[in-house]
Amino acid sequence: MAYISRFTMLTLPRLCSINSSTFVTLQKYSYVFIKTEAVFDNIPKSTIAAVFPVNFVRSVTTKKVLLTKPQNCRYSSLSSARSSTINTPYKMTEFDSRRNFLVQEITKNLILFTNKSLKKELNINTLELKATNTGPLVLMMAWLMAKQKHLKNYAKFYTDMGFDVLVVQISPWQLLWPTKGAQVVAADAIKFLENNTSYGPIIVHGFSVGAYAFGEVMLQMSEDMDRYSHILSRIWCQVWDSAADITEIPIGLPKAIFPKNQRMQNALRSYTLYHLKTFHNQATIHYMRSSQMFHSTILKKPALFFVSENDPVGPPSSNKAVCKNWERANIKVTFQCWQHSAHAAHFVKHRDEYIGLLVKHLEECGVLDTVIIRKYAKL
Repeated sequence: MAYISRFTMLTLPRLCSINSSTFVTLQKYSYVFIKTEAVFDNIPKSTIAAVFPVNFVRSVTTKKVLLTKPQNCRYSSLSSARSSTINTPYKMTEFDSRRNFLVQEITKNLILFTNKSLKKELNINTLELKATNTGPLVLMMAWLMAKQKHLKNYAKFYTDMGFDVLVVQISPWQLLWPTKGAQVVAADAIKFLENNTSYGPIIVHGFSVGAYAFGEVMLQMSEDMDRYSHILSRIWCQVWDSAADITEIPIGLPKAIFPKNQRMQNALRSYTLYHLKTFHNQATIHYMRSSQMFHSTILKKPALFFVSENDPVGPPSSNKAVCKNWERANIKVTFQCWQHSAHAAHFVKHRDEYIGLLVKHLEECGVLDTVIIRKYAKL
């Protein structure tokens, strides 16, 4: 059977046309990513149109997906598609055109994105959600000063596939004063993962300074491995987009806070260098410990790195150093480096290639098999 994405079938069709499509064939499944444009409001949309067993797909164009043999579709909205062709351009629908995903605040620094219709009751002391069968989770370590509208672009990619997304974000103040800032946020992230054991498998997807924040998470878990080993065992893979090391803090922090004001960037860069030198015990030593933990890592799971040659905040050199250390520890690493891109924005600049590599990584790690089985077991 052609596994048409459940989110496409559970929403009412909306007339639109297809601008372009990306077709990714991997080991077991074929994924069709289609960019659409609504006829009435001309708002560009993109969605995962369908997932097919790989041996069923013969070819794909911007108009249709050709299958090797007739498929019987169980949904009434596709009752007419009982031939060797499944036409996609006239009844595509964006997932959140009818069902917006829910954004739930866990703490001020932890936000949960989910496509579940009901808001989950939260125990504010343990951060435990009163819900069962919560399914797969993405632990998204956000970049500095990330706006929610930008985080939603990444979150929606995952929620469309059935994941919940927990965004962990630190502020500039929490970065500058780790003991009262970033380490408190890291403890909350661990508490959430520890007390919501029904979440799994887990993907770690980090951006920029999120690498430092995740280093703080691993440092705290390393202090009691017997207690936290079940969290590490539920993490199946990791993705790092423009990961920044401590040497890039004086470069990245001013750009994040004053992206368009060069004079203020220079002033804040000078202060950041002063801060690192003056507050060694209160700040710098914690950055160094986190960096050392990130390089040595207690998370021995396959990793995918996205970087670009023109990125001064997350340069290829520092990311390659991490990759070499991980490969020595027998961790499988995939490294993608573009000549020109933007810091923590490769998903926007190189969307099709980014999605293709990400989906391939998730499938090779067995994550997508689990998601698909879980999704269609509910139908």
